[in-house]
Amino acid sequence: MTSLNGARPRFASVIFDLDGTLADTEPLVLGCMLETINAHGHPVEKERLLKYIGPPLPVMLFNMLGLSAEEAQPIYMDYLRRYEQSYMPETRPLQGAEGLLDELAGAGVPLAIVTNKREDAGRKTVELLGWTDRFRTIIGADTASDPKPHPAPLLHALDILGGAPGTAAMVGDTESDMGAGRNAGFAGVIGIVGLRDADFLISRGATAVADGLPGVGELLFER
Repeated sequence: MTSLNGARPRFASVIFDLDGTLADTEPLVLGCMLETINAHGHPVEKERLLKYIGPPLPVMLFNMLGLSAEEAQPIYMDYLRRYEQSYMPETRPLQGAEGLLDELAGAGVPLAIVTNKREDAGRKTVELLGWTDRFRTIIGADTASDPKPHPAPLLHALDILGGAPGTAAMVGDTESDMGAGRNAGFAGVIGIVGLRDADFLISRGATAVADGLPGVGELLFER
């Protein structure tokens, strides 16, 4: 199929990350993480936190502070509460997100979200954005056996879409997204430059990079 403007999709199915990829949530996530971690007596600055962003928060807390799963759990639960109450309502789409999703829908490309949020938080974010009908499934860090960069959540989503890795694309903005796409054997692994630079994303598995969602559209379609 072709899109409404005559462009032909390069991939039979597309899976998107959510935070920092389609939703303009990175400032919200970072702000809530900083507030919560510091409130629990672990002074952390934004510059340090940025180096570890991508995996679920308990994994970040282990990588960054050496906290065990038991030590991280109360911080994680407090973060989820604070984020849902005070930060999530401020969620907005990133520039170009609506247009790209419209074009993919017009071309009949099945879509999914795979996020390292918990599934319920991912669904609430998508609902806030009015995108519930745009995605056939939303997979969270707690949906499959392991979160990104493990291939399990991408392959689980792909099973629901009825797709195959050799004709699918993953779009994201962190090494967790690039690694998941690479580990799942996806034909296209597209990295959005911003939180990480182009060379870093390519070193972690990106087959192509773009400066934003309009650039992602150029990679997803033959124009």
